[in-house]
Amino acid sequence: MAQHPSDCDICRRISQIQSGNHPAFLAEFPTGYAVLGDNQFFRGYTLFLCKHPAPDLENLPRDLRFQFLREMALVSEAVSKVVQPHKMNVESLGNMAPHLHFHLFPRYLSESEPTKPVWLTMPQGDEAEKYAFDAARDAELVRQLRGALEEQNGEI
Repeated sequence: MAQHPSDCDICRRISQIQSGNHPAFLAEFPTGYAVLGDNQFFRGYTLFLCKHPAPDLENLPRDLRFQFLREMALVSEAVSKVVQPHKMNVESLGNMAPHLHFHLFPRYLSESEPTKPVWLTMPQGDEAEKYAFDAARDAELVRQLRGALEEQNGEI
């Protein structure tokens, strides 16, 4: 069952992007939008948001599904190029926001527990606040990611 756009976090983010008010917007692709994640504990954490409010991949027409996956892979490649992680974790869950999107988590060997799932190692509560996206602090990262994504966008 599809959520009403006003109840959907992903739809709200897309509305912010479309109105020019999303501070962490990185790039637009034909099927989605790349934005820096709200929490930068995993430096370079990015979301790829589907323009179509489908809950899962299989709800997209086949051609659109494959294009969305291709673009997501290009976003992952661009993020990797900029932040040089040891590994990229790519996840699409949708349990809390049933609007198709991917989480792209760069993982680093320098983490205290690099083999644990991101959801078990990401700081919570007050500890998470120091990693919250900060437009001033993260401006250079945003600039670099936008440049890399512009290159990838040219491959579509």
